[in-house]
Amino acid sequence: MSGVIIQNISAEYLPVPLTDPFVLSIRSATNANLVRWRFMCSNGKTYLGESVPVQYVTGETVESVLAVVNAINELLDGHEILDPTKMLQEVEELLKLQPAARAGVEIGITNAYADIFHTNVWNMFGGAEAELETDVTLSKVADVVRIAARYYSEGFRIFKMKVGGEKIDNDLDHLRELHRRFPDARIRVDANQGFDQESALAFIDTLERDGIRLELMEQPVPKEEIAQLDFVASRSAVPIIADEACRTVEDAQMLFSQTAVHGVNIKVMKCGLYGADAIAHLAKRAKRQLMIGCMLESAVGIAAGAALAAGMGGFDYIDLDGHFLLAEKFDSKEFAAEGPMIRMLS
Repeated sequence: MSGVIIQNISAEYLPVPLTDPFVLSIRSATNANLVRWRFMCSNGKTYLGESVPVQYVTGETVESVLAVVNAINELLDGHEILDPTKMLQEVEELLKLQPAARAGVEIGITNAYADIFHTNVWNMFGGAEAELETDVTLSKVADVVRIAARYYSEGFRIFKMKVGGEKIDNDLDHLRELHRRFPDARIRVDANQGFDQESALAFIDTLERDGIRLELMEQPVPKEEIAQLDFVASRSAVPIIADEACRTVEDAQMLFSQTAVHGVNIKVMKCGLYGADAIAHLAKRAKRQLMIGCMLESAVGIAAGAALAAGMGGFDYIDLDGHFLLAEKFDSKEFAAEGPMIRMLS
C-alpha cells in the first residue's frame, strides 16, 4: 500500500513560443500549444503530465483537453496511487477518442507511481538503453540551411526536413544544399501527407539521381489513402514510415496486415503512453521499423516518449526534438540533454 492519495487534478494552457517558425506542408505555427496537468497528492508533492493536442492529427484542441479536467477529477479524486493499470483502464474508457488528453493524464499518473515506488518511468518500460540520439526538425522556410548550420554547430548530425505541398523545387534545392554543406549528416524527410503516390516516388528518385540517399520518408500521402501508401512503400528506394495514418492500435494492425509500409512513427500524443507501448510491441512482432516522434512537447512530454523508447530499446529512429524547438526551456528529472543526445537518469 502506498498510502498516497490523489487530492486534486488541474490543467492549464501554456502557449510557448518556438525558436523558429514551424512550417510544414499543411500548417504552420509560431507557438507550441501545451496543456500542463498537475496531480496534487497527499504526500505534499505535485506530479506533472502534458498534453499537446494537434487538431489535424487527432481532432483535439486545447479547449477539448481542458474540457475534460472536471471529469478526470471526478474519476480519480481520492484514488490511492497503487498499480496504475486499473486507473488507466478507466481513463482510457473515458478518453478513448481523445488520445492527447489521455496521454497527459497517463503521464501524470505514471510519474506519480514511479516517484512513490522509488523507480523511474524509463525502468518501468524496461531500462534497455541509457542514451538516445535524436534528429532535429527543419521547417519549410527560406533560411532552413542557416537554421541547420546552427543545429550542426550544436552537434546534431541527423536532420529531418519538412517537405511536400507547395514549392517542391525549393525543397529539393534546400536538400541539395544541406547535403553539400553537411555531407556527414543523415537526412530524413517528412511530407506530412504533402504528396500523391507518383510525386512522392519522383521526389525520392530525383534525390537519388543527385546522389542524396534519404534515410526515410514519413507519411508521403494523405492518411486516408492507404492504397497509395502501400504503392509508395512497395516501390520506394528508401523506408516509408507511416505517421498520421497510424493513430491507434487498430490502425497499426491494419497497416501491418494490408501494406508494405516499412515502419510507423509512434507518438505519445497520438496514441496515449500505453497505446504507444502496445503499437511498439505490435511493430516488433511484425518486424517493421520503429520511430518515436513528438508533437512539440516540452521536456515533460518528451520524457515520456524517451522513457518508452529507451526503456523498450530497439527503436530505429529517434525524433524527440520538441524541447529543443521551444524558446522557453523546461527541466526534466527523467533525462539530461546535451546537443542531440538524450541521456536517461536513473
